[in-house]
Amino acid sequence: MTRLYIGLTVAGICAVGFVHLMVLRRRLQGQTGRAAAFLQQLHAFLRSRAIGEENYSWLLRHCYEMQSDMGEFGIMGQFRPPYARYVVQNWPIVINSLPEMRQSLSQEFGSGREFEEYGALLQEAILRNVGALENQAKEMAGVLRNPLIWFRYGIQLLLLFPFVVLRSLGLSSVPEQGVLRNNSVFRLFATAAAIVAFFASVVTIVAGWDKVASFSKILLGYLHK
Repeated sequence: MTRLYIGLTVAGICAVGFVHLMVLRRRLQGQTGRAAAFLQQLHAFLRSRAIGEENYSWLLRHCYEMQSDMGEFGIMGQFRPPYARYVVQNWPIVINSLPEMRQSLSQEFGSGREFEEYGALLQEAILRNVGALENQAKEMAGVLRNPLIWFRYGIQLLLLFPFVVLRSLGLSSVPEQGVLRNNSVFRLFATAAAIVAFFASVVTIVAGWDKVASFSKILLGYLHK
């Protein structure tokens, strides 16, 4: 029965990891779809050059969501505005480019050059983000076929669960789940824990719990000497 319980536990952890990966893939698909829709509306705005059109209003309503989706691809480390002598650090591309494009069109004697420059800057940033999303989608396709990775993600979620509970209880000092997941130390620890848990499960299923317990006692006795 012990082997059955361990096998069911391993299968359950794999199932949890697989479901989590499916959620990540759906989130990735959602980001790709939103980027495609934003590009479509942006192209329409670039063609019409009309602030009063619905596409510009749509872009304004969705610019913060697009900025959030893009992450580091939506931030320019150093940006020098046209004809300016100063540099802006960590300039958000999406939420800043649209107002600049509107201002360029509203200038009575404006040539529209700044409108085109900001539009090209915004398009390039979104296209780079789409390229990164496509690469992630290819990697995700391979990950979803690997049960070992399902197990690793399942272990990772189990390790994150206490922190999620503490955050839900109002302890703001506890790091968020996304911050912990991207932390290199936590990822290394989670990977090591997954490897140890997997091999321990395999050895227990193959050799039996009695032999594993006997070996553990001998090993602990040796370490205490």
